[in-house]
Amino acid sequence: MENATKQNSSRAHIIEIIMFFSYAFFAVNWIAGTTLTPQIMEHFDLKSFSSATFISNAITVAKIIGNLLAAKVLIKLYPKKAITLAGLLIVGGSLLGVFAPTYLIFVIGRFIMGFGGALFVVYFGPIVMNYYSADKRAMVNGINAAAYNVGSIIAMVIVAPVINWLVTWQKSMMFFAICSLVLLVAWLIFGEDFEINKPAANAKAEDEYTLSQALKEKFTYIFPFTYAGLLTLYIVVLTIFPISDGAPVNPKILSSTVAIAGVIGAAVGIGVSKKYVKRLPVLRISGLLMSLSGLAMVLTSSTTVALVAAASLGFFMFVPMTALVTIPQEMPGMTPSKLTLIMGIFWSFSYIFETFFYFVIGMIIDNSGFKAGLLLAVGLSFSFFIGSFLLPETGKNKK
Repeated sequence: MENATKQNSSRAHIIEIIMFFSYAFFAVNWIAGTTLTPQIMEHFDLKSFSSATFISNAITVAKIIGNLLAAKVLIKLYPKKAITLAGLLIVGGSLLGVFAPTYLIFVIGRFIMGFGGALFVVYFGPIVMNYYSADKRAMVNGINAAAYNVGSIIAMVIVAPVINWLVTWQKSMMFFAICSLVLLVAWLIFGEDFEINKPAANAKAEDEYTLSQALKEKFTYIFPFTYAGLLTLYIVVLTIFPISDGAPVNPKILSSTVAIAGVIGAAVGIGVSKKYVKRLPVLRISGLLMSLSGLAMVLTSSTTVALVAAASLGFFMFVPMTALVTIPQEMPGMTPSKLTLIMGIFWSFSYIFETFFYFVIGMIIDNSGFKAGLLLAVGLSFSFFIGSFLLPETGKNKK
């Protein structure tokens, strides 16, 4: 009964806001570091961009490891301390990068920051399960799915003015670290512990769910496979596509269109998941339209078609995210600790897939040009459509 009184309360909303903006500003910090790459390279006397890629690679590796360890950290520390640790790692890693005497220390700082972000994104699930009733979870999941995109838009708006205001890359990154620190203090004030092995309402309690058990289940592999192609295309669109050639419109404009349309798609996805309780049709239709939109954006020579396709790509990328992340929450016998493990594996496996194919796409671009690499990224995104036929349907018919 105690948990029921906490669900949907004002404290729940405060905690959700803190979690959302903590991850959004992690995204801002990451993007700020990318924007400041020329200054960072000059400061550490780096001559090649291949050396600079260690920054992004460090964060990616940290995400893979952090996602896998997130459940163990949660079980050991419980939510209050686990999320505090994640926030400390984001802030501490950011500050270590600011004061790094060598490039190696700077990369280590970014690794630590990425590790904190990896923990944070996994902890959205147990927070939603604990603080929101079943009829509200789809909406909150949809909001959380847009956190990184919102961070991207915040970065578009404020990173350049902050750099112009503070001049040096160290002061600029210090500013964003302080933003994360303010959110960490807010968590220390409002955050709290809760029972992580208690099953959802009307579900039967089970023994502790282990990694070895998870790795024996088909869902463990189908779930990240479904998302991994979408993730790869999304990262390619935000990082490689803006420097590509052959688009009828400035590719940076198209990338920004995808990001902005993604926020709109996430908002629409919330409404869709509330109106249609079945999850798989939403994934299937959106996944197919997403991949076809990506294909049109890469192949077209028309300015109008390119802009419409970019908007459609971003929109249909994020419409199904609410339904996708709600599926494991609706599975029988789900608990916050079990959900954390499932989502940790989900994110880790997705990033392993993305990291491998991102490298392959880069090789193809080197050998055959941008269009060939971008077409492979679009082709991989069909994993979302394929996965919609393999995942279980957890949505129940309305009585």
